[in-house]
Amino acid sequence: MRDARWRRSAVLLLALASLAEPVVEMLTTDRAHYVEGAVTAPRPLVEATTGLSNALIPLVAVSVLLAALLWSRVDGVALLLVSLPSLVMTANEFVHGRTVGPSLLLPAFAGVLLVTARVKFEDLRLLGHLGAVVAVGSMLGWLVAPAMVLMSAGLAHAEKSVTGAPLLAGIFSHSNLLGLFLTASLPFAFLERRFLLRWGMALSIAAALVLTSSRTALFGAGVVLGVILVGWLLPRLAFRVVMAGGLVALAIALVQVPFTETDPSAYTERGGIWMYNIGLLPGHWLTGRGAWYYSDNYAQFEAALSSAASHAHNSLLTLRVMGGLVLIGAVLVLLLCVWRGIDGMEDRRHMFVAGAFLLGLLALGVTETTMRFAAWGPLSACFLVPLFVLVSEWRARVAGGRTASAGPVATSALAEQPA
Repeated sequence: MRDARWRRSAVLLLALASLAEPVVEMLTTDRAHYVEGAVTAPRPLVEATTGLSNALIPLVAVSVLLAALLWSRVDGVALLLVSLPSLVMTANEFVHGRTVGPSLLLPAFAGVLLVTARVKFEDLRLLGHLGAVVAVGSMLGWLVAPAMVLMSAGLAHAEKSVTGAPLLAGIFSHSNLLGLFLTASLPFAFLERRFLLRWGMALSIAAALVLTSSRTALFGAGVVLGVILVGWLLPRLAFRVVMAGGLVALAIALVQVPFTETDPSAYTERGGIWMYNIGLLPGHWLTGRGAWYYSDNYAQFEAALSSAASHAHNSLLTLRVMGGLVLIGAVLVLLLCVWRGIDGMEDRRHMFVAGAFLLGLLALGVTETTMRFAAWGPLSACFLVPLFVLVSEWRARVAGGRTASAGPVATSALAEQPA
């Protein structure tokens, strides 16, 4: 029981480090006059909260790692795999003489903490609980303090609403961010074994999702629920086949949708964003433009496109611009290990929940950026923590399998020695 508390404490720390900034910003931002991309919050308080959260992650990660090394072995391969995207981005920045800040390594430190604490997939049901708390809190906020949880007093974006109601942003600065957070949290609600609590959490998240009117999030949630339904209905082998097919289809969509679109107004103006970002690639295919290219050139993007263009609105394209093919290769290695981890899961519930998360992540990535390995942002915990845990669990099973297979051999050799 104590081990479980320690593991869940690691997950909770990383989740709170992600959510601290948006919570403080919500409490200090005048949403009635909110303009996307504009800085309207008292920044000293927000920046102090962010700085404290960012300092805690490496401090706790290094402390836990050093303590673990004193008492037990830590899987170096797992540490390398979860750190690989951050290390590649850091090396890329260093080689090109660009500024290398400590925040670039925060995802790597988070991965190190999860591996060292031996967090298990079952522990990620905490993410489902947090998703339900945020969903319920956001909807209650609509009733008691709507100006704090609705975008621009709710009505300025009414044309985007799928329900005709104001757009719910909750603790985040944009309803799309709340939608992405809820979609990523949704599969982990199904790790809850208690029937009433499980469905209460899932329905709460789904209700808040609809109120965000985020089309990308609703599409991703549809994929998540579809995979979970298929996982319940199909036998294990058939589910693995369906999962593989879905993985291939979404991988194709990640490439085809942005790179073949020619209408700038398509996908609510994302077509123009994709075309502009693709224009940044020539001459930078291998190593990209830099980890901080979007933030360093935000004014340029805002002038050319819109204030919503702080990323490429496609996970693959954002990675290409920031780190080129080198970074994409590192992320693909990580995702391949994640897939191996899911495919080898013994618990059927864990398998389809993990599969729902991965396919949901890829579905969201077609029109949004879900895999950010620079800094630790508001959505990092719900998108990156499950990836790192799946890699860690896979490596633990590999190591356990080797130990089990070596055991009888060692015993046999011992038995054959003369007395």
